[in-house]
Amino acid sequence: MVLWLCTLSLKFYMPSTTQNYEPRTITPRIITLRTILRTKRLFMLNCFLLNFQAMLKKTLVLTAIVIMSCQSIPSASVPDADSSPIQLLKTSLQVTVRNNIGNVVEGAEVQLFTSKEDYQQETNPVGEVTYTDDKGRVKFIGIEPREYYLNVEKGDLNNYGAGIKTDSLVAKRMNKVTIIIE
Repeated sequence: MVLWLCTLSLKFYMPSTTQNYEPRTITPRIITLRTILRTKRLFMLNCFLLNFQAMLKKTLVLTAIVIMSCQSIPSASVPDADSSPIQLLKTSLQVTVRNNIGNVVEGAEVQLFTSKEDYQQETNPVGEVTYTDDKGRVKFIGIEPREYYLNVEKGDLNNYGAGIKTDSLVAKRMNKVTIIIE
């Protein structure tokens, strides 16, 4: 595709040495799409390089400021590492409490126990007594991956005789259990 910058010849008069005006013709210049795209690419590349250069300067300045501020604050030093492994996702248990017709129960008291004896005597619970939220859920975060016994009560409703023991929890996962209280 050819784009014409000028489609007509332009005539104008230039003085000559004899002071006669003779007409001269300017030939039209043909600009192709290729030339326009090449010019546009060079312009865009130049703009990109200028923006990149400005961003690089800002990044270097901010990095220098951060490094200088960390050096002047003694509390910004890295603490000594302990021997415990870093655990990004902790073993957790989410308990959903429902009544016998399947509705969630808000405000139910939930306790975890590690052994059947502790569960039966209601001694040595894992953590404190927790209460379900408006969605009937309670979460225990950072517990050991093992089997647990659950005691759930709200008023005269409880889970005695129905689903008191969990399966062994999977480590570093959010394990989920639904308990029905009657």
